[in-house]
Amino acid sequence: MRGPRPTERAMKPAVFLDREGTLNRLAAPGEYVRTPEQVELQRGAGHAVGMLRRAGYLCVIVSNQRGVALGLMTEHDLMVVDARVRELLGGVDASYYCTHSIGSLCDCRKPEPGLLLRAAEELEIDLEASWMIGDAATDIDAGVAAGCRTLRVQPVDFSLLDAAHSIIAGNAQPAWTAPPSLTSVLNPAKKIISIVP
Repeated sequence: MRGPRPTERAMKPAVFLDREGTLNRLAAPGEYVRTPEQVELQRGAGHAVGMLRRAGYLCVIVSNQRGVALGLMTEHDLMVVDARVRELLGGVDASYYCTHSIGSLCDCRKPEPGLLLRAAEELEIDLEASWMIGDAATDIDAGVAAGCRTLRVQPVDFSLLDAAHSIIAGNAQPAWTAPPSLTSVLNPAKKIISIVP
C-alpha cells in the first residue's frame, strides 16, 4: 500500500531589483555607496516594494558591487549598507550581491544570471512568473538569461513605482522603447524605457 504522494512545493513569483539607480540614487561617477549615510532611496521605491510584496511577489535585491573587489569597501561595509537599504524600504525578502570585478570569471556578475538563479533555487522562485527591474542593460540581460520578464527604468524618482503599478495591474506590454526623459510622475510611460515579456 502506498502512502500519499508528496506534494510539490509551490513556486513563488518574485521581483528582482537592481540597487543603485533603481532602489537608491546613483553615486557620483566613479564613486560607490559605501556607508549607510550615503543611502538615499529613489522617491517611491519604498512604496513600490511594499505594493509588490502585498501583491504576493518576493522582492529580492540583485546587485553588482565591485567596490569590494577594488578595495574601496569591505564585505562588512556592503552588509551595513544593505541593512540600511532594507530598513528604508521597510524590508525585502533577500539580497544577493556579486563582489567580483569586471572581467572576473564568475557567473554572478550581471549580465550573467547567476544571482537570480541562486535566489530562485534558495527561495523556490518561479522564474517564468517573475520580473527583473533595473536601470541598465546588464540588469535586463540577466533577467532575460534567467527566464524572467524584464522592465528597464530610468534612474529617477518614481520609476520603480511606475513599474510596480504596471506589474500589479498586469498591463506591462511587450517590448517597446520610450526616449529617456526626466518627466513628472504624471507621465510614467517615459520612466519605463523597455519591457521584455
